[in-house]
Amino acid sequence: MSDTTVRHALSGAAAALTRGPEDVTDALATLVADCAAGLGAAAVAVMTRDGDDSRVALLSATSHRAAEIEMLQIQHDRGPCVECLRTDRMVRASGEEMVRRWGEVGHGIAAAGFGSVVAFPMRYRATTIGGLNIFHAEGRLAAEDEEMVQAVADMATLLVVHARPVPRHHVDGLVHDALRAREVVEQAKGVLAYLERVDMATAYERLLERSRCDGTTLTRTALDVVAQAQRG
Repeated sequence: MSDTTVRHALSGAAAALTRGPEDVTDALATLVADCAAGLGAAAVAVMTRDGDDSRVALLSATSHRAAEIEMLQIQHDRGPCVECLRTDRMVRASGEEMVRRWGEVGHGIAAAGFGSVVAFPMRYRATTIGGLNIFHAEGRLAAEDEEMVQAVADMATLLVVHARPVPRHHVDGLVHDALRAREVVEQAKGVLAYLERVDMATAYERLLERSRCDGTTLTRTALDVVAQAQRG
């Protein structure tokens, strides 16, 4: 996948998130189009859950053929994206395997001229809200591109879940929380520097290492360090 194309796609989507909800639909369309171009894919499409409903709906597609395949998945409640949503895993199939796994939907994918398909989960925290589908006419998605495409799926997730405007007071609250978290990290660095007789740079490295070892966030680790110091 072209790194230049990926950077362009992700930076454009990120800019849309900061501008406002009116740009989200266009940004999503641009994101999938750039993804298809960078991969040399025949088509790319995005499907998502319809709110709290178990049904899925089409959000964006780079071609009418891809849109028809997505609708076919919705009608039959099976296919790469439906399976991806249910398993929270990347789903990959090509050739006859598509027919064996998804029956009429697999036939439809092949009849549309697609020889392979890969679906990537769109995750938001603990929930899989949708799937990014990559269709190739010939060949298949390279294994080394999977991590980058998952990043595109993650950005598509952010575009979807942050489509609604955020009140100014909420933004101010988020900024305050971020600053407060940073203050706690600085406090923890000072505590470690004092207790372990190291400089602040080394203290920060040890704080990061403790966070990784404990499997917790940096803020949570910092709070624990400060709390332990206060308890003596």
